[in-house]
Amino acid sequence: MLFPRLGARLLLVPFLLPILGSPAARAEDTPLTIEEAIRLAVSRNERALASGERLEAAEARVTKARAVFFPDVEVSGAWTHRPYERTTTVGGEEVVLSKYDAFNSTFTAKQVLFDARAFPVLKQTRSERDAARYEAAEQRRIVAFEASAAFLMTLGYEQVAAAADRRVELARRTLADARARFEAQISGSNDVTRAELEVASAEREATRAHNEEQTSRLALANLLVAPVPARLDVPLRLLSPPPELGTGDGDLVERARQVRLDVAAQKKRAEAFLYFAKEPMSRFFPSLVGRADGRWTNEAGLSGRNTTWTYGIDLSWSLFDSTISIADTRERKALARASSLEAQLLERSVELDVKTALANLANARAAVSQAGVALEAARKNASETSTLYREGLANALSAADANQSLFEADVARTRELYTLGAAVLDLYAAQGLDPEGKEPRP
Repeated sequence: MLFPRLGARLLLVPFLLPILGSPAARAEDTPLTIEEAIRLAVSRNERALASGERLEAAEARVTKARAVFFPDVEVSGAWTHRPYERTTTVGGEEVVLSKYDAFNSTFTAKQVLFDARAFPVLKQTRSERDAARYEAAEQRRIVAFEASAAFLMTLGYEQVAAAADRRVELARRTLADARARFEAQISGSNDVTRAELEVASAEREATRAHNEEQTSRLALANLLVAPVPARLDVPLRLLSPPPELGTGDGDLVERARQVRLDVAAQKKRAEAFLYFAKEPMSRFFPSLVGRADGRWTNEAGLSGRNTTWTYGIDLSWSLFDSTISIADTRERKALARASSLEAQLLERSVELDVKTALANLANARAAVSQAGVALEAARKNASETSTLYREGLANALSAADANQSLFEADVARTRELYTLGAAVLDLYAAQGLDPEGKEPRP
């Protein structure tokens, strides 16, 4: 699976939502759509926001690496107070060597004319910036899929709770019939006892289902960083995907390799390591720095000048650094090869992700169809058994078994529908698309 932790969470929930909406008692609330849930998660969840801040830091590193191509200008000033002046006489004129209050300022400007190390460092930071951009978009995509999965999970628990409530209602009707039949001396007390046992079991399952629904809602609210409305809108596009979805696996694999943001990010990381490996050998090239210095003071002194200035070029050339550069090159080339291999592995795994998702989607479609047939049979069996029980042609044990079978078939269909929705999401994830089936923008 493309997202192992997400997939593990999905498999923990053995339920899925039917195409019906939430209970009518919640109709007064505006339902939360899965699109709105995705928007809330991407705009509020801290992991998505943190990825944006890491991209900002990468942009700053590019600016820092580019700074070497711009001049450095520094201006400083000083004031000094003395208790006396010091003077001397030169050519019959009195010259002040140091005044009571001395002022001076300096101006220094430096410009790198040539530094071979600056070029690979700048290219490295640009590649890392591009990788951070892809990773930020990928992190937002992962959060969007987690929000979608949590949304489906909550709907699944909600529908299981509704099925459990229906089981309780049917069990209570059966119990009322059993008591009436016992009072009329049509059946024995064993029917009443069996009906009471079915009511207790149904109420226990309903309590558990409602607790799980509440827990799931809390998890969804935590992921969205927002309260969850009472009603959730059923995403029919996930539960009834078009038949053409998942066709042309070869084209899907090739397109996924081009679209997947994690693949693009890893390639940029490998590219950054290649530039990183070129930096050590560039240390053996000389570096040239142009500089200009100026100074102003109110103490002209013997020179008679208040301002002075100079300019020149500084050359620095590292001829031998005890093989440190050679060792750095060797280390960084090894890291570059390792990063390139990781990119190849990730790109190669795209085919496995896509084909596995396609197989899961095909299986889920077949399972939904089979579960629907089983549910219709269970409903027919429950209806017929209830009629026979009221006519005295079946006992309470048969009615309870039919009620339980209907509940299990209802939950099974919910499970298969949920599996279908999860399979659609997993296919989108494997293709590098967002939960709406669209290509994300980095």
